[in-house]
Amino acid sequence: MAQQRSQKNKRIIYLSLFFLVNVLLSSYFLDIWPTPNCVSRALPVLTFSESKTLKIDKYADFTLDKSKVGEHFYSDKAPLPTLCMIPLYEIMKWFDLDLVQDDAGKTYPVYIGYHIGKDDLRSSMIPWLIPVLIAGGFVFGSIPFSLIVMMSYVALHKMKPSVSPVLMAMPAWYGSFIFVFSGTFFNHVFAGFLLLASFILLKRNNYVLSGLVLGFSFLSEYTVIIAAPFWLICIWIKEKKMRQPLIFAAGLLPSIVFIAIYNWMITGYPWTMLNAYHATEEFQALHHHYGFSFPSLKALWGLSFSGWMGLFNFAPVLYGIAFYVILMWIRNQRTHFSVEAKCLALFGITFFVTISSFFTWWGGWSYGPRYLIVLAVPLLYEGMLIVSREKINPLLFYAAALWGVAGAWIAKATVVYMVPFPEYEGFFNPFLHILLPDFFSGRFNANNALTAFFDVSPQAGVYSWLLLYAVSIIALWMLHDKWFAVEHQNAGK
Repeated sequence: MAQQRSQKNKRIIYLSLFFLVNVLLSSYFLDIWPTPNCVSRALPVLTFSESKTLKIDKYADFTLDKSKVGEHFYSDKAPLPTLCMIPLYEIMKWFDLDLVQDDAGKTYPVYIGYHIGKDDLRSSMIPWLIPVLIAGGFVFGSIPFSLIVMMSYVALHKMKPSVSPVLMAMPAWYGSFIFVFSGTFFNHVFAGFLLLASFILLKRNNYVLSGLVLGFSFLSEYTVIIAAPFWLICIWIKEKKMRQPLIFAAGLLPSIVFIAIYNWMITGYPWTMLNAYHATEEFQALHHHYGFSFPSLKALWGLSFSGWMGLFNFAPVLYGIAFYVILMWIRNQRTHFSVEAKCLALFGITFFVTISSFFTWWGGWSYGPRYLIVLAVPLLYEGMLIVSREKINPLLFYAAALWGVAGAWIAKATVVYMVPFPEYEGFFNPFLHILLPDFFSGRFNANNALTAFFDVSPQAGVYSWLLLYAVSIIALWMLHDKWFAVEHQNAGK
């Protein structure tokens, strides 16, 4: 009994340490740039604090991502991250965490406009927005990302894979474009975390909570609602009764009611989303079917394997997962594929084709296909669980993972997610044409913890993250083997 209690305490200590280390790694790079997407989420937080309104008329000129309903401007984004940020910002104000100096973010050059002829964008920084951007990036980027990594580790630990669960989970996630969007006040990582949580609850037959969490994911990213019919189909196949699908639908219902009321209060129409009123000329296609039409071959290739926005190239562990999944299928090892995994695959295909039919399927200035982050999260998670049932080739896995880590780290070290559109047709690779030139020219991202808080050089700051990552993953791996090696040995007997 004492030994069991001791082992339980070790698990609690280790998971706490694992989570905190990943929070540090994923929040090390700060996103304080006033990019349209993040600013659009932050502005209603300020206007609500000042005037108890979500109208952003006062600050509308600070972002391109806005909708105009009548004579008033609003954020065009799915509302949940912004609405959750409002009370958090009020708490920040109580502790004076909303106060910043007028020259905040302007100490070092800002190179994100270099490739469009703007060598230094320091003058475009908005210091009074920085507290909201940092807090939003931490709460809706870093924490969800860290939870995703930890959930993968826990699930892999139970599977007892041939490769250490630490050395599977951390390289896979940090070697993906999902890591690049951690620490940013976007919706994608948060929505992906909620979709993954809904999927795990579905696997555990907790249908009402699965529906509730899927609804929250939908309120963070509207396209996630595509998962609902596939989750319902999965429940029907598993249970063969109508009661359980109805329980799932009951969990989903509050979010559907909420968005209808939210839309009606602003637009007067419960089922018309705010992005249908987009105010910027370049996005007028959103006024017709929300910008969706039919997928093109260019989009299907561009989002799958292209060097520009291909999902597999920006989460390269998926190559290894795909290889082993195909191998299992050929060997007729279909028992490895649960009904939930099959429904996830059907959702993935449908979601992928849907995004391919969007008029800006590439996602604007982006490192990787950011609209596919919500899909990549459950695919990576479930894919690693499936292949962990086999003895995998560690060289294949680590080659793919390290390829991804190199790309993601250099992105964080330079432009982060602000990769501009290619200026020419044909072959375009952000790594070769944007990231490496910036990296070797010394155009480093100064928004990292050491530079921001201790004024070390941006170059030293970005290299320090790499050292911190290497030390962290080795230390967690060694501690895991020291404390839990016996469990793995017993499981193999």
